[in-house]
Amino acid sequence: MKPLAITALAALLGLGAPACPAATYRVDDRATLPSESTALLRWRQIAPSAERDDTLEGATAVALQLDVARWVDREASLYLVFPEQGTAALLASWTTRGFLLPGEVRPGHRVLVYRGRIAGPVIEDTLLLRITADGNRLAGVQRLIFHFEIDTE
Repeated sequence: MKPLAITALAALLGLGAPACPAATYRVDDRATLPSESTALLRWRQIAPSAERDDTLEGATAVALQLDVARWVDREASLYLVFPEQGTAALLASWTTRGFLLPGEVRPGHRVLVYRGRIAGPVIEDTLLLRITADGNRLAGVQRLIFHFEIDTE
């Protein structure tokens, strides 16, 4: 047999690439709402001391509504994605009300928040978000942008 025929035969026998390859998709989170339009950051250390701490910190809650209807009854991994912000060193950490995993992420990274079967068309949870930033490098008001991605298996 010619090599081309062997490749075609392997595909027919199911020995080729998987029938349903894994893929990554952006999740529709348009229904997600922050509890406040602005999260005020405050100095961690107000009074001067020998150990200067120029960290700013703040917190807010975010009511998540993620449209996952396309993936109902499929195994998947859901990630919180924190794109590069182009600003000071930031850290976003969170706890949840129970469905999603707690965690922390820095700009330019993504973190697993759920792995398993997608049971329904909407995932709802509340992120209790805590933000810390280097006060020496933060210039004015900044937008905190994140989104969600799903990897199907």
